[in-house]
Amino acid sequence: MGWQGTNGVIQIRGQPVSVALPPVPFYPTATNLVATLSSAADNWQPLGIWEFSLSPSAAAGRLTVSPSFLDQAFLILDHPNSPPLGHVHHLVPPPADTRALDLTLHRSGAFSEATARYHLQWPSDAARAKDLESWRRQAVSPVDWFYVELTSHCNLSCPFCPSRLLKRPRAFMTLDHARTIFSKIGAYVRRRDATWGYTETDRMVFLHVMGEPLLHPRFVDIVGVARQAGLVPGLFTNATLLNAKSIGKIFDAGLSHITISLNVTGQEGYSQLGARDGIDDQEQRVIALLRERNRRGAHRLHLDIQYIVSAGHAVSGRGLVESRQQAWACYRKWLLLLRHLEPAEHPAADRRPSIALETLGDPLADKTGDPSLRLPLDVGVDLVMKSGCSFGNAVIPSGKTLRPASRGRCPFDSPWRQMAVFVDGSVSFCNMDHENSVNLGSLLDSSVEALWDSPRLQRIRREMTAERLTEPLCRRCLGTVVPQAGHP
Repeated sequence: MGWQGTNGVIQIRGQPVSVALPPVPFYPTATNLVATLSSAADNWQPLGIWEFSLSPSAAAGRLTVSPSFLDQAFLILDHPNSPPLGHVHHLVPPPADTRALDLTLHRSGAFSEATARYHLQWPSDAARAKDLESWRRQAVSPVDWFYVELTSHCNLSCPFCPSRLLKRPRAFMTLDHARTIFSKIGAYVRRRDATWGYTETDRMVFLHVMGEPLLHPRFVDIVGVARQAGLVPGLFTNATLLNAKSIGKIFDAGLSHITISLNVTGQEGYSQLGARDGIDDQEQRVIALLRERNRRGAHRLHLDIQYIVSAGHAVSGRGLVESRQQAWACYRKWLLLLRHLEPAEHPAADRRPSIALETLGDPLADKTGDPSLRLPLDVGVDLVMKSGCSFGNAVIPSGKTLRPASRGRCPFDSPWRQMAVFVDGSVSFCNMDHENSVNLGSLLDSSVEALWDSPRLQRIRREMTAERLTEPLCRRCLGTVVPQAGHP
């Protein structure tokens, strides 16, 4: 048996405290130290697990508890021949009703093991509440993706999109509101990225939730506002409004990314979108954009040409990509078109991208779980096969019904990663929330931080961490589409 003992009480006063490691006899082999932090308030489930590898040494070493932040450096090893930080396997903030913490140190070597236990407590309830709240805030991931809706108006009526069923008012974002929103997002990302050192960050903001952004009469001005705020705006467009004038404005505005949502492959599907011309006209508009990109040598503008994959998914509409053969046909067509455009006066320094044959062999399935499978076409141009876009089961095909889910977790971690800002300034954590059913508040009246740490979003994250779905939006999105009674 190894040595065991309770080694005393540690007072958490905001300053580092050093404790002894469990002793083990010297052997010319490394020893492992596993430190586990737990709380009675959480049924002694581990709150954090740190694993250290100690080099062979007769010195016992010490461990410093550094409570300012509940992170990897909460425990710092003071051992002459070993790295100061360990690998963290698991880390969650303690519940708000935590009264004290237990720290268990288990050290094992080739022929022996030892355990020590420390009881961590605060000198006062005020100090305890302050640390617990600080740790909880530290555990909230920053926003990775911002989506800003410039308008809820759209000039198409796609059967797979809920825009045609929208109940909230149709509107255009005012320039004053855009200034307020982008200045707050810009200030937030500068604080978020302040510690990234020499790394140049891409402070992308996507100008889309619902609607067609190019319908906005002040589109170029709003893009300029976003850029003045230090942001890198990206556009989602259905391409129907592309012409010589609008293409010129797109390049002059300084966009860095455009997703061209073609979505369908044939005339029947294109007509069903509510388009007034032919799919050949639509493709010629895209070619004109690509040709102008070449002419200007604007290779920093990344373009995605997107189609929707219906194979294996319950998606409404005709003309979607249903087979590998259709995906290959799309890829072949755009590959040949791009290779025979007029060459750029100043070619890109990058090589033309290659594509893995296993990806091309199965162009409908991204093994990483990303719903958008990218097939490179040219420098900065990808063909995108987007799987099963139904806005989180907001639009169900005829003859189908939805069986909502009660348990699960968002596969995209949206409550921890996304902020969608609607045309009126109101906010959701999900860009699939087309009606903003969540509505965390308004970015016109609050900061990004206040909305991102709101009590409602705290509760949503807490429940989803336990795989409980409390929002109808999430229950619908993670639900199962099944045949209605009497339908195959």
